[in-house]
Amino acid sequence: MSVTPNNIMVYGSANMPEADAVAVGGVVDFTKRVAFYDITPAGTVDWVSTSASDTAAKGQVTGRDPTGIVQTPAAVTLNGQTVVTGAQTFERIGAAVITGGAIAGLVNPGGTAAVGDVALMAHSCVLPTGTVTTDTTYHTAQTGSANTAGTTPPLFHLASGDGASVSAGQLIWTRTGTGPNQLRMIIATSGYGTDVVAVNRDWGTIPDNTTTYKIVQGILFDVTNSAGGGTPTPVTAVTRCFWTSAADVPTGSARYFYEKVFVVNNNSATALTGAQIEIVSETPTLPAGALLDLGLCTALNDTNTASARQQTSGFLPTGVSSFTTQPAFINVPGGSLPSGNAPNSAGAQGCWMRLTLPAGTAAYKGSADLRTQGTTT
Repeated sequence: MSVTPNNIMVYGSANMPEADAVAVGGVVDFTKRVAFYDITPAGTVDWVSTSASDTAAKGQVTGRDPTGIVQTPAAVTLNGQTVVTGAQTFERIGAAVITGGAIAGLVNPGGTAAVGDVALMAHSCVLPTGTVTTDTTYHTAQTGSANTAGTTPPLFHLASGDGASVSAGQLIWTRTGTGPNQLRMIIATSGYGTDVVAVNRDWGTIPDNTTTYKIVQGILFDVTNSAGGGTPTPVTAVTRCFWTSAADVPTGSARYFYEKVFVVNNNSATALTGAQIEIVSETPTLPAGALLDLGLCTALNDTNTASARQQTSGFLPTGVSSFTTQPAFINVPGGSLPSGNAPNSAGAQGCWMRLTLPAGTAAYKGSADLRTQGTTT
């Protein structure tokens, strides 16, 4: 059983406060994920579940409004498969949690744990034009969606021409026809055919040419994710790394920030050999002088922490031998990412990211792409 792109997951670490003077890092935390997805143009965000029974689960979001001010509206209660609309306008999402989750200053919002997958999504759709609550406006899929087969990840066959308008990180929300009320994240937009995208995990019911859908920006909480086999561990907290970091004044000093994530192979039978990891791009390009470097932990399942997110220039987290200027692939110290049922606690590769901000660095809104490659059977 080959390792497919949807088997490779990036999880958070135990301590992700998005604050400077407290500990960061620690053990892998399979309930946490990282995301860099924006609301473009700025707008409100809504909540929905794939399960009609999720009427007591709660969610909360924090982020920046169009003026750059951090806003944290009160937690909301989900209403199953019916959209719960928000009132706060966001320019970018910093972090979000659902019942049971805590991250980036957000605490567990209470309520009853969700049983379906949950989406926090922009009110305005990417496709078709309109809003998520305009439930008579859909696009219709073509024949050709599929679950994992051989070296090919699960796929979704968009309507003709839609492939040119979607991006990795956006969400597919099926609405009517075969397999309604499913949520999947797009993980690749090329390599599988015209208007065919790869998604983050197999379909419960494979869509066909009767399936209608919307494409939205947002965050997916994989509550039922068991890609690769095993018992699902609900994702209940998501953060955007470094979103609260700030440069010193122009006459001040450079600042150095550290965050820890884990790359995991959730294929239950096959290791990814000759594994390498890099930050392949920062989009848009970082401001002049700013750097985002990568250092891999020398042992799998590293548990080390840093005493604070902001450190001095020469700081090296325990368990890391060096940092490498990105983009540049770094060999996984053990040579491979071992197989294991999801979430694969046997083979979590810790990755420390170091953000360097020279004094006076301009405000920046961007994303980073952490890429893993290797050999599979």
